Amino acid sequence: MRDKLLKALDTHIWWAILLFGVFLLACVSSYGQTKKEVYDYLISIDCKYPEIVTAQAVLETGHFKSYSCRKRKNLYGLWNHKKQEFYEFDSWEDSCNAYLTKIQYKYTGGDYYVFLEELGYAADPDYISKLKRIKS
Repeated sequence: MRDKLLKALDTHIWWAILLFGVFLLACVSSYGQTKKEVYDYLISIDCKYPEIVTAQAVLETGHFKSYSCRKRKNLYGLWNHKKQEFYEFDSWEDSCNAYLTKIQYKYTGGDYYVFLEELGYAADPDYISKLKRIKS
């Protein structure tokens, strides 16, 4: 009797561990992207300087954990000036596409870090040095 009870308990414990693992996997993947996935996607859409633009996504979202990233799927803090609010996207890939059409299309050559500074991309005076630390 004791052995049957232990075996049944053992089976329930394994099921609980399995379900907990599935739950954890769902939570981790709910952010929707990793640094590598963003980088690979940027390459696939012919983004210039994908390593810098990936670093921007990491910095802007706090490693893909920010509210804007999780709820708006906005990896770059893109702002809608007409509506005075952040853009909301259906997917993080749409956010990358928007970066190309709203930011990168203005790039005409030269040092990309200088481009971002001259564009006034970020108010943080240490933005470029932070990007360089993430990129390396």
